[in-house]
Amino acid sequence: GGEAKIFSMHGVDVNFEMDELHNMDLDLNIVPVSKKIRADDPFLPDRLNLSFGNTTEHRFHPPLKTSTDDLNPTALQLTLRAIKLSFHFAPVLSTAWLALFSSKFRCGVWYKWLSHCLAQSGAAFIKWGQWAATRSDMFPLELCDALSNLHSDAPEHSWEFTQAQVESSLDIPPGSLFDVFKSFDKKPLASGSIAQVHKAELHSGEVIAAKIRHPKVSQIIDLDFRLMALAAAAVGWLPALKSVKDSVSQFSHTMAAQAHLNVEGHHLEVLNHNFRNWDTVGFPRPFYASSSVILETFEKGKIVTGLLDEFDEKAKAMNLKGYDIIPVDEAKFLVTTGVSLYLKMLLLDNLIHSDMHYGNILLYGFSGADGKERYQITLVDAGMVAQLTDEESSTFIGMLTCLGDGDGEAAAEFAMKFSVDNELGEEEKRAFKKEMGEFFKENCRGYGTNVDVGEVFRGILGLIREHSIRIDANYATLVINVLCIEALGRRICPSYNVLDAARPLLQTYRRVAYQDDGYTPKSKNGYTKRVKKLMPIMLYGSKKRADNAFFKKIEATRRTKVTGGEIEPQK
Repeated sequence: GGEAKIFSMHGVDVNFEMDELHNMDLDLNIVPVSKKIRADDPFLPDRLNLSFGNTTEHRFHPPLKTSTDDLNPTALQLTLRAIKLSFHFAPVLSTAWLALFSSKFRCGVWYKWLSHCLAQSGAAFIKWGQWAATRSDMFPLELCDALSNLHSDAPEHSWEFTQAQVESSLDIPPGSLFDVFKSFDKKPLASGSIAQVHKAELHSGEVIAAKIRHPKVSQIIDLDFRLMALAAAAVGWLPALKSVKDSVSQFSHTMAAQAHLNVEGHHLEVLNHNFRNWDTVGFPRPFYASSSVILETFEKGKIVTGLLDEFDEKAKAMNLKGYDIIPVDEAKFLVTTGVSLYLKMLLLDNLIHSDMHYGNILLYGFSGADGKERYQITLVDAGMVAQLTDEESSTFIGMLTCLGDGDGEAAAEFAMKFSVDNELGEEEKRAFKKEMGEFFKENCRGYGTNVDVGEVFRGILGLIREHSIRIDANYATLVINVLCIEALGRRICPSYNVLDAARPLLQTYRRVAYQDDGYTPKSKNGYTKRVKKLMPIMLYGSKKRADNAFFKKIEATRRTKVTGGEIEPQK
């Protein structure tokens, strides 16, 4: 018989016609591909090979069924969805007038009600709320704080739907799932607003993860964002929510792509390729991806959020903090690797994982050949990434160099480049630069002064909002991830300063890329570009030596405390 190999279905909603397969004798085996597809294939051979028996005349891409997810919603669908949502948002809508006139009610009650209403209204509203919580450049801090606690008890869809969806995506007859898989857990490991994850095992014995999109989630997201655009225009008159329209417009494009899992599969392939030489950093490797299903490697490790919570609980009984008892080697690995991978994405790859909070990071510890403890981190949930231009990357690095040099006026110049739509008059520019300079004098005096990067960026975002300066989505992603990395470092090792750690790279970059004023770019010739790309590689050794020296001091201090009986050694 013939053989069909499905390596990747990125960009294709695989809902094949099944009739032609119903009467076939199928010999189905999923096995790892042993060789690269092409000699110049940049990706590792981790896709799956789906072999069919008796398929001489079977076409590789049979005709696709029309998916309701791809059709524009009808007026009736929009109306029915709007009626349902109006019940969810009734408390907020009926008291909007009071929130307008009473800041006490707005900040103390109404924002919390809004967060609760968003949590009850589906994936689009939940994701938008979580994203809006990070945008203090658009919304008041009180609203961001209320939305920061937004979470959902995401429902699990049925096993019957999971089985049917996987069989349809793989183009196999109904009921033949266990001809392909040795086992497939009926209960999901986790469920999010877009999809849920199951653990499965191939006949080869390899354990994998299967991510299956919830029923009609793409269609519902499309409906909701159309309605959100209308609602945003309606509430734009409320002072605290005047930026809602811009935020919905920015986020809707990203969210629409996230609802198609083949997009995430492509992101994972590219991220794995970019980090192919890093044995300490990984991402799940997709074997197969369609619009509604991803099959990928099952990654070992503990979610860092849970791990740090465990240390906090242990430390509480000793009247200590979690960072006092976390093993030094583990703390060093988490903090230094987190900073390094962010800088690599920013300086070398121009591609950023858009959701780097430590709930999306797994830590796996194992014994090396020398018997020493070794670690690896895995970043999951790559549904959103930011593809940067060279100018965006350079502009944001320039902003970071300003923090290191304590240069508020230069930072203001970079902030005004965060969107091409920023067209401030000369007087407005001078006012913004003056306020930024004053803010830096008080809160950001440069390297070696223990700059609180998180607080400085929050202050910058506040000034940006006050002066009505726009930030494009990619720059917002870069700021959010800096805040995530900084928060991780503060929780694991408060005395480790991420800005000081990046000092060798940032100082050299500023000398190479910018003129004496700190913000006017030098020549954009090919030589300068190559130097800028090679610089992180050349200077990585300096950063590593500084990190080693810093954590040796931490270890010596910890050893002194243990000897004095203050801290019980942790294994």
